[in-house]
Amino acid sequence: MRKVALITLLSLVLAPVAFGGEEEEMAVFHDKGYLVSESEDGKTKYWVDGRIMLDYGDISSDSGEALGVASGWETRRARLAVKTIFNGEWAGEFDMDIADNEVEIKDFWMSYIGFDNTIVKIGNHKVPTSQEELTSSRHLTFMERSLMNTFNVGRRIGVSYNRWGEKYLVMGGYFGEEPAAGEDEGEDEAMGFGLRAAFAPINTDDNVLHFGFSYNDFEPDAGSDDEVRFRTRELHLMPRFPNTGNVDMVSDYQILGVELAGQMGAWSFQSEYMKADLTRMAGAPDASYDGYYAFVSWIPFGGQRTYSMDSGEWGAVNPKGKRGALELALRASNVNLNDFDAGVEGGEADNITLGLNWYANDHVRMMFNYIKQDNDEFADGDGDFLPDDDLDIIAVRFQLTF
Repeated sequence: MRKVALITLLSLVLAPVAFGGEEEEMAVFHDKGYLVSESEDGKTKYWVDGRIMLDYGDISSDSGEALGVASGWETRRARLAVKTIFNGEWAGEFDMDIADNEVEIKDFWMSYIGFDNTIVKIGNHKVPTSQEELTSSRHLTFMERSLMNTFNVGRRIGVSYNRWGEKYLVMGGYFGEEPAAGEDEGEDEAMGFGLRAAFAPINTDDNVLHFGFSYNDFEPDAGSDDEVRFRTRELHLMPRFPNTGNVDMVSDYQILGVELAGQMGAWSFQSEYMKADLTRMAGAPDASYDGYYAFVSWIPFGGQRTYSMDSGEWGAVNPKGKRGALELALRASNVNLNDFDAGVEGGEADNITLGLNWYANDHVRMMFNYIKQDNDEFADGDGDFLPDDDLDIIAVRFQLTF
């Protein structure tokens, strides 16, 4: 697996040489954290996207009992991607992550970009869904996405269509499963679709008002015996306390999401609500869960958040000046994985997260998060942990992008 990933990555790096036709001068330069090689006419381009995230977390609980996860260090991400554009009409990406001494393929896709403000993409990529999920990990305001993120299906192999204008975005796609899914089980892949729309009636460099909507409909994965599980945490080092366990006899499930976000110069806010509905077979009662998050961010000096209408998401904070940029943020998030009528007691959790980010330059960021989690009496990790055991977490990240 590792050899295949490395060979594929090398082939993408060399692709402009192999398929470029006539020899062409390529300028190499640095652009806001990326190493870029671009033709004179700008129609052929490729660039490297690398990121290293090293985390430390200290976790304590009210009970003082062992949580199954010790405080300490971890390599959260060590990722390398090559992204390409050929002749101004075709684009592609290959992205792999090395963490826990294992290689995992993330994005690999090709797309046609020859139409104005349009991308048609095929390959392994994220299903159109919530703003938080689609935002790159290198640009997240907090170290991890919120508790609500359990409802997102992530990356799958499929085809999608994106189109945008000055103040709107529409996205849709039809997807199977992750790479190699279903091969060992000898079953057909589960299929589904994702839709997302965003509207920004105010969209300037300093002021943004964003509304969004998403809807996903998927079948349980091949080989899952028609079971679906939701579980979540707000730091990768944490245990997954709210956990539904395997809910059986599921024919399909739907995820509905709404988004509200905005910016006023140095101040910004972002919020989402998602609801999951499981349709079950053989007379089993349907199940429903939901969650939300909301946060506010303030950058007192050095820069501000950037918004992109072509993806309906937030991008980099590019610091200005020798002091870099400082960001303060506060987030509240909730997930409720209880549905007593359906016999599911997955637990409910509320989190408050305080974040402090220092952007030293376009490449270096240091992050501090303090997380206070309040678990209910059913949040026991499907029986693996003590119920109603509230957590205090202190976490830091050292992030390098290149």
